[in-house]
Amino acid sequence: MIEPSVESRGRFAVAPVLAFCLALFAVAPSIWLITQAETSRDQEFPGVDRSTYSAFPPRAYRWAEAGDTLDKLALYAAAVGLVIAGLGWWRAKKQSHPTGLWPAAFSLFAASGWQASTPWPTLDGWHGWNWMAMFDPRSPVILRLILAAAAVVFASTALWACLSNRSIVSFRTADREKRGLTDILVILGIALMACRWLPLPISGPPGYWPRWCFVWGLTAIAAACLRLVLPATRPRRWPVWLIPAAGVCLLLIGSGRWLIWYQRPLDRLRAVVPGKIFISAMPSYDGLTIATQRHGFRTIINVFNENTPQRSPRLPDELRFVKEHGLSYLGSPGDPLQADAFLDETLRLSQDPNAWPILVHCHGCMDRSPAWMGIYRFVVENRPLDQIMSEIEAHRGLRPKASVTLLYNRVLAVRAPERFASDPTARELVRNAHGTSDPFLAEVETARRRANSGEPPRVGQVIPSDTRRP
Repeated sequence: MIEPSVESRGRFAVAPVLAFCLALFAVAPSIWLITQAETSRDQEFPGVDRSTYSAFPPRAYRWAEAGDTLDKLALYAAAVGLVIAGLGWWRAKKQSHPTGLWPAAFSLFAASGWQASTPWPTLDGWHGWNWMAMFDPRSPVILRLILAAAAVVFASTALWACLSNRSIVSFRTADREKRGLTDILVILGIALMACRWLPLPISGPPGYWPRWCFVWGLTAIAAACLRLVLPATRPRRWPVWLIPAAGVCLLLIGSGRWLIWYQRPLDRLRAVVPGKIFISAMPSYDGLTIATQRHGFRTIINVFNENTPQRSPRLPDELRFVKEHGLSYLGSPGDPLQADAFLDETLRLSQDPNAWPILVHCHGCMDRSPAWMGIYRFVVENRPLDQIMSEIEAHRGLRPKASVTLLYNRVLAVRAPERFASDPTARELVRNAHGTSDPFLAEVETARRRANSGEPPRVGQVIPSDTRRP
């Protein structure tokens, strides 16, 4: 047995402290996100009160969303772990040492990286490329076969490593202190990763704690592998493999980020009514191409007023895509006098089977598109307003802006007067906006005076509101 050097003993003595600091750094954000409620005021309308309608702070719901921050953190941990495991496996073979569990660790990180890069469930209803697609009857047969074959390869590699090593935790290191702490980290990591698919008796947004456990588990096992790869004593110079290893890690992360994008080619894409109505951020040409192939969009509604200096640079590509593929396009008008007619037309199209599937978007899918979704839920689907506000909060990761309170007080009371008058949340919105004037009403009045005087509306360059292929 090789005894650790004096310097090595000193380094291992602080390992528990470092492990505690790492655990605190990893756990603290999860607790902070789920306990810190949003209380700030909207500086645009500071006089408007805003309530929170979700059971937990909206930020926690956003992090728990498939493909959002927690899945990306899992991707980073898996990429780092995969590089470390590959390095450990290569060094063991090069030095003619037993490979131990390095193949199992490599397979685990590879499968976990794919899990994080293909977030599930998809929010737009597409079957996706996640491992769960094997059990989805909507998935193509060839995809299910490929995923099943990959799962068999990973599982067989891990099982072979465990059986040949005659242990499920030991990496066969000669250093007892390394082996003991390593085994603890591996067991803890596997237990935490198992929680990703087990129902946890902890309250929180769906998927929040399981995704955190997945990140923690990957981090623990990656730390165990790194502990074995690094030399016991301080090296005199940086290892020669550090730069290529970092390059491979960045390549894996970049590939994983591309897969996340391919799973959700339009930012913030989600189904409002599966197969019929979707919302998203401003689409790119490539994103529209992929999303339209999957969902067959026939109508695009842009609820952002592009007749302003804030016009999206992606707008020309969107209009080109619409023209090339013969889609219907409805753009938000620049004249405030046409705003009500535009909103009514969007609601009419949302109920027209000939217009489905419809994509409703703005620039960031954080304000206008979610607000439109709420109007649709209330006016067309007759849903209670508290559920609507909670859904918007979960999508944004923030409470709706104060302008949404003013918007709902203005448009919902006209389009569903009886339900608005009887809805307790609607009455709360009216109270929250008490004493704050709606600037849109002033814009309408100004536009009306200009129209009566014969002065043309000041709307800037007009974007066609309806574009069709001839």
